[in-house]
Amino acid sequence: MKRTDRIKLNFTRSWRFPGKERLSSIFKPSDQLKASLTKGITWLTDEDIAIYTSADNFIELTILGTGTYEEEINKLMRISLKNGGNALDIGANFGLQSIRMSQCAGNTGKVLAFEPLAHLQEKFRKNMQLNRVDNVVLIPYALSNEESETEFAINKTAWNQGTFSLGNKSDGNEKQLVTIKIGDNLPEVQQLESLQLIKIDVEGFEYPALQGLRQTIQKHKPRIIFEYDAPGWQHAGHEVSACYQFLQAMDYTLYQISYVGCELLEDAGKIQSGYIFCIPNA
Repeated sequence: MKRTDRIKLNFTRSWRFPGKERLSSIFKPSDQLKASLTKGITWLTDEDIAIYTSADNFIELTILGTGTYEEEINKLMRISLKNGGNALDIGANFGLQSIRMSQCAGNTGKVLAFEPLAHLQEKFRKNMQLNRVDNVVLIPYALSNEESETEFAINKTAWNQGTFSLGNKSDGNEKQLVTIKIGDNLPEVQQLESLQLIKIDVEGFEYPALQGLRQTIQKHKPRIIFEYDAPGWQHAGHEVSACYQFLQAMDYTLYQISYVGCELLEDAGKIQSGYIFCIPNA
């Protein structure tokens, strides 16, 4: 690793102010760093978690450069999911949030992790083995409000590997058949005796995934964290106002998540791109 790369990493990982993820993106990795870290392991700064890390994609490089990723989501998950609880991680990617959930749920809890892309499933399994996680079940489906099987062109070398969407069928040159399921219909979900938390990050299809879990949500009243990306939702043809009304009808209060906390959302017009935290009123 070049000396300049070490200096950059030491600086960004030691940064203790808001915006460290944005700061780290300024420091682009050298070709030498990319070559030396194709199969490296990075530990998170303030968590007992290690992740197989490369410097050739946004999320893993952010972990390498900052020692964390989506720290505000981590904090909300840890106050929402307690020992013995169950959770759904929808859009699990390579498994960081599932590992965090696993630690919260403990030996008697369970995490159902949904990731439809084969190359991310491979990374997911390696990270589970690395951290000796045994209470997470990987389910290789995408979730929506309609069931189907659709062939997608997958780009395994995309800079941001978290941007795969059910709305884009031609993002790459490798084809994969993706199975799409309704969450309420899955035996693994139906057999849960309780559910404390749902996290959804599926690039514009968060609302259909929630619609497909209507019965599960009504039964268990879990806390919910979901991503709202305005361009992605618009491209997918989904309105955040409809999602807001959907959750309010099930007696949820919604909050906009920020670096310092959560702001109460009293109407859908105030929702901005980012993550939304939903708490049942009863």
